[in-house]
Amino acid sequence: MVKRNQKQSGLAEPELEHGAEKAEAEYHIGAGGKIEQTPEEKKRMYRESLLRTITASVLGIVCGLICYFTLETAATPEGGTPSLRQAWFVVLPLVLIFSYYIQRRLLFPALRIDMKLLNWKDWFGIEFLVLIYCLVTWTILLNTNVL
Repeated sequence: MVKRNQKQSGLAEPELEHGAEKAEAEYHIGAGGKIEQTPEEKKRMYRESLLRTITASVLGIVCGLICYFTLETAATPEGGTPSLRQAWFVVLPLVLIFSYYIQRRLLFPALRIDMKLLNWKDWFGIEFLVLIYCLVTWTILLNTNVL
């Protein structure tokens, strides 16, 4: 109602939020809500996607190494305290929380990745990669006596 009254009176529309302006200006959102991209934008989006994947993979491997060197098997010998017996159940959520904040606050801004376009599905995929790489690295290290 207010916008219609402003248009009728000849007043300019209120400015959109910076993120909405950027999304409309940079990504050319079409009538159907699809993002129409130029070849340069497609290359940039591909680069950002690749950087997100590599970052999540490396961070998962680092978390797996940290888990191995700090907890090893995360189980206690017979007669140990039972609270430490399920330590790896506590480690997995901590890995997810740690990696989320590291990526969101440190890595993605340093790599100039636009986080405004990441929705919950993107974050879910990124954190799933971190968790899988962490578990695979930790499992491989537990089953080999290399280190």
